[in-house]
Amino acid sequence: MPTPQPGRRSRWLIVVIVTVVVAVGGGFLAWRAVTDPLPAATAAAQRAADALAARSIGDGSFGSSVGPAELDDLAATLRGMGTLRPTVTVESVQLRDDGREGTARLRAEWVIHAGKPVWIQDAYLRLVRGADGWTGVWDRDLIASGLAVDDRLRAVRLAPTRGEILGAGDERLVWNADAKRIGLDKTLIAADAQPRAASRLAKAVGIDVDAYVAKVAAYGPKAYVEATVIRAVGSAEWPTLTAARAVEGVRVFDTVRPLALSPTFARQLLGSVGEATADLIDHSDGTIRAGDLVGLGGLQRVHNAELMGVTGFVVQSYPKDHPEDPTELFRVDSVPGSSLRLTLDAGLQQRAEALVNRSSGRSAAVLLRPSDGAILALASRPGATTATTQRVYPDDFAPVSAVAGDGDTAGALRLLGVTEPFGLGVDTFGADLEGGTLRLSPLSMAVATASVARGSTVVPALLADETSTQAAESITPAQAERARRAMVERAGSTVLAGLRKATGARLPADGDGKFWTVAVRGDLVVVGYDSDKGSVALTAALLRAAG
Repeated sequence: MPTPQPGRRSRWLIVVIVTVVVAVGGGFLAWRAVTDPLPAATAAAQRAADALAARSIGDGSFGSSVGPAELDDLAATLRGMGTLRPTVTVESVQLRDDGREGTARLRAEWVIHAGKPVWIQDAYLRLVRGADGWTGVWDRDLIASGLAVDDRLRAVRLAPTRGEILGAGDERLVWNADAKRIGLDKTLIAADAQPRAASRLAKAVGIDVDAYVAKVAAYGPKAYVEATVIRAVGSAEWPTLTAARAVEGVRVFDTVRPLALSPTFARQLLGSVGEATADLIDHSDGTIRAGDLVGLGGLQRVHNAELMGVTGFVVQSYPKDHPEDPTELFRVDSVPGSSLRLTLDAGLQQRAEALVNRSSGRSAAVLLRPSDGAILALASRPGATTATTQRVYPDDFAPVSAVAGDGDTAGALRLLGVTEPFGLGVDTFGADLEGGTLRLSPLSMAVATASVARGSTVVPALLADETSTQAAESITPAQAERARRAMVERAGSTVLAGLRKATGARLPADGDGKFWTVAVRGDLVVVGYDSDKGSVALTAALLRAAG
């Protein structure tokens, strides 16, 4: 047998040595994996963390340190946190040298409101190794640090201060005020008597009777069903309050609510504020919750996000028998809502509403400033939207016919700015030519007339920062002048004689002498509509009211 050469012998020796080292090292790693207690202790800590997050500490993760008393205490302590659950993670695990006990550092992160700062609680979990392996040892400090025996936790939502609605000159149209909340308490009245009581209350406070009766019927047997909210101070409201209190089952609560200058002031336009409905909550992506005050219609609803502001919250602990004595643990302040600035002139709106309400039929008034498109007043009878949606059928309307020229009525409507959505945030009707018959609304009549008065197409605006917006296309100065001359000629007609007499001037005007009348005076366009055929008198009175 050949004798191995020296170089080959060396290589064989290296292979043997490496083989031995690998074998020994692998054995050591395998031994370490079997005897090292850290992985098992860490797994036990994670089981305890998961049980704490799920409020299921009785699942064995805490061994014999948890019994019925500890389970009841945890449930009672966290009842005020509702359905909120923290995310609990194991940050680190340290073991004693003997490998029988250790400590895990836990971090609990509570998301009280999505998108807001998180409440973080660090805690230390004691770990013990018994015959059946590692378990955690229960301690109330795992819930939140520093809790005394029988202390409870709660998360309280902080409502923001709602923004005001301001008019021309920043006059307050809607602001937060001391108020009286009036409603029917269904626990105070027999079920068979509730429809009649709801009907009487609705009549007393001046709301839709059928709608309120249905609302009361739809609520649960122990519900309080709000009917209206009125100012706490003001002689006009006291008769309403007195009449409401005379109805069986009515309860009145003190509150603070955003309220307008009067219960009827621009009601259909501004909308109202009340507790969030189930539908609004369901479609809010979590930004609106039960009990929040939100816009329930009109501009209050359209601009709710900016007016409402951002809710905050506070996490508190309090003694079991003294919830009125809380200790603040964590706070995220609410952010007040922003004010909404409108073009409405409070005085003109109030005078227009008073004049419109004199008619027993459908009536409306629109006052618009041609120079920048600002709507100064938009008045309809309470509960109606006549000013913005009423279909008016003029046999001939000078601004349209004069601009149409060769008969392009559709083109004239477009150039006068009444075919596009006005984007005011409320229901509006512009114009159409269905069946060859022209239809306009009081608002669109005002817009078309304002375009003629300015000499370029007007874009109407209700928001103060949206005035003077340029239209995509516009009438020409020549078209506007032709329309102005046509209106001056019509102002001399017999049907508008009352307008000339009332104003003492032959203003550019148009109208059928019965249902609708428009007039221009300086930088003001006025439209009056009255189904009682009193539009000339209404328009004249509006011009006088405007000064």
